[in-house]
Amino acid sequence: MVGRGIINRYERQIEDAKEEKVDLEKELAQIKDLLSPKGEIEKQAEMIRKVTRRLPSSSDAPGFLNTLMLSLRTTGIIQEEVKPETTSDESRLYTEIPYKVKALGHYHAFGQFLTLIEQNPERFMRVKNMTISNSELRPSIHPFDIEIETFIFNN
Repeated sequence: MVGRGIINRYERQIEDAKEEKVDLEKELAQIKDLLSPKGEIEKQAEMIRKVTRRLPSSSDAPGFLNTLMLSLRTTGIIQEEVKPETTSDESRLYTEIPYKVKALGHYHAFGQFLTLIEQNPERFMRVKNMTISNSELRPSIHPFDIEIETFIFNN
């Protein structure tokens, strides 16, 4: 009889522990559900950091020109003239900063240059307009005029 009371008490403690375990497992599942979007949030934050690096908040003309000159040198395009055009500051999240480039190069190098501009990892740039023509004196070298736009983020 004495042992039966102790056994009953232990059995109740075991049942209480099982119920507490079930409650704790439910709480753990809720915590995991709350933390699961954390990885997604971190991925989005990293994407925002990458975009911010490519879309500066100042015009950074030297940075753009360095990137442009590197693309020209890499492809072997010979620049004749690079000049900034008037910016279009509309009430958007960004400002467009256009540049006009006059240069000479082989047709294949011109294609590589366009790829470097459009897919530049350093900053957002796009080709707005381009004109390519033939040279009577050197048929393999093509003169071209190209309008390139870069952008800045408006705070």
